[in-house]
Amino acid sequence: RAESTAERVVPVNLIPAVAERVAAWQPVADAHGVKLVTEHTTDEDKAQVSLGVGHLEQMLDNLLDNAIEALGDHGGSVTVSVASSGGGTTLTIADDGPGMPPQERSRAFLRFSTGSQTGTGLGLAIVQRLVTSNGGTVRLADTPGGGLTVVLEFPGTALYEGTNLPG
Repeated sequence: RAESTAERVVPVNLIPAVAERVAAWQPVADAHGVKLVTEHTTDEDKAQVSLGVGHLEQMLDNLLDNAIEALGDHGGSVTVSVASSGGGTTLTIADDGPGMPPQERSRAFLRFSTGSQTGTGLGLAIVQRLVTSNGGTVRLADTPGGGLTVVLEFPGTALYEGTNLPG
């Protein structure tokens, strides 16, 4: 599905959509002793983006799965934040796990590249493809105090409203 870029776009309000996906992942997080936290520093009317149908859910599912897996059964926390940024919206998923060394980060968006013994190496590649097919950008950074932060930046809804995705 991530390979298709000619899908219909719909307006998505990130704040309730993120809350729904985090609630869906809560039982998995609880089983691993992981605390899931949501934050938003913007009003709901400024958290609107245009995305392919189901893309946000697929991105969040991959990123939450990766973050919970990175924390293992040692516990920790994953924070999912929504904020306004210039003409768009930023979605950030930050964990306080072991992080990712710079050499792994440089290959993290390549298919089948994984630093994990259990992962397939497709999650971040899929996320990158979905984000860029929706006109956004994705980058990895260190979480202050330790861990990995994934930053997704999306243009506002006016860019694609009523159109198909660029492609």
